Amino acid sequence: MNKKKHLKAVFASFLMASTVLAACGGDETAEKPADNKQAETEEKAEDTKGNNNEETKEVNVEDTDAAKQAAAYADMMSELVKAKEGQEVNWDTVQQQYEAGLQNDVAELTPEFDQAIQAALTAGKSGEMEPIIAVQLTDKTIQSYFYQNQKALQKEVVAALTEDKKEDANLAFAQIKHLAEKVFIPTAEKRDKYYELSGDASLVENINSGLSAQEEALNAGNAEDFQVYLQVTDKSIYRSYYLAAKSYAEKIEAGVKEGKEKQELSIMQAEAWGFYQAIKGSLGGGDEAAAAQLDKLFTLNTTDPAAIKAAETNALFAKAVAGKIKGYYEKAPNLLAENNAVEAKVSAMEGNMFLKMLQGQMTEKLGEEKTQAVFADAEAWYNAIAENKPEDAKAKGDAVISAVDGLL
Repeated sequence: MNKKKHLKAVFASFLMASTVLAACGGDETAEKPADNKQAETEEKAEDTKGNNNEETKEVNVEDTDAAKQAAAYADMMSELVKAKEGQEVNWDTVQQQYEAGLQNDVAELTPEFDQAIQAALTAGKSGEMEPIIAVQLTDKTIQSYFYQNQKALQKEVVAALTEDKKEDANLAFAQIKHLAEKVFIPTAEKRDKYYELSGDASLVENINSGLSAQEEALNAGNAEDFQVYLQVTDKSIYRSYYLAAKSYAEKIEAGVKEGKEKQELSIMQAEAWGFYQAIKGSLGGGDEAAAAQLDKLFTLNTTDPAAIKAAETNALFAKAVAGKIKGYYEKAPNLLAENNAVEAKVSAMEGNMFLKMLQGQMTEKLGEEKTQAVFADAEAWYNAIAENKPEDAKAKGDAVISAVDGLL
């Protein structure tokens, strides 16, 4: 069955020999979105075939809100990227582009992001902040907005599918795919390169696998499967933001040892902060104190970048992510006991996608063989939840949580 095939693909990335997370890349400073990295094809949602005989219109994604926002972002970055070359940025032009193409949507969905972007643009223009730092704060905070917008669009698809509004579902999903192409995949490619992640371990591969499985469920009109595979897409994007923030902590510490100037360290700190905003709220649900401390470490006016240590940030991330895993490993069996099989499967997949975020740290501490055993238990736990076998789930779940506790 296709369903099992997709789950096999998802869990294959858990069980494969873990790639050593060896840093191998230069610092990233503001880059124009990779418009040309992928084929510039006009995306159109496929006609859906299902129980509803209503014909659905093709979606011209360029006319959608998400595409217009992504285009506004690209226009902004075309001007802002000048700071990377030491050229003067026309901040008024950037402000106008932001106000015309993005601000209303950002302010409505994530008002705190709008405030951060406005503050960065104002400080960049006035000279209160180094232009390149203002650029990074703007760039990465907008990217964090796009992640939250993706989550909102996913909810729209689920609601439309549940109500059998296939045209609305196709429209929202076309926007998710567009954001993946224009924003999430280029960002994930950088994480893949830095951490040498390839094949089933690749963030890009995982995002694309999730989207493919979601699209198949969408075309079949299967809202339940769509919700399960949503977690693969969403948490793979989440993991790329997590690894981005994590990598900058590593780069900053290495930069201090190499004697890099504070401004260069602050640029990386700004990038870490911007990426972290996408996941800060979620991580707070795993461990509020750890999430708050990470935010403090990445905030320019509260922490000197030279004080950032990779070991500390890794430990804080592990603590917060472990809290998320434990929450879902408790929630899924409880939902099963309440006869809520769909939400139980969704929560089980979500828990395992959070577990995947700790794969690198787990391999480092437990070794490859033991890590593979943990992920085999995680797969068995998911299957036990999906097959409504609570006793089997408990035994496997306890083994996974024990391994997670060993990282703390």
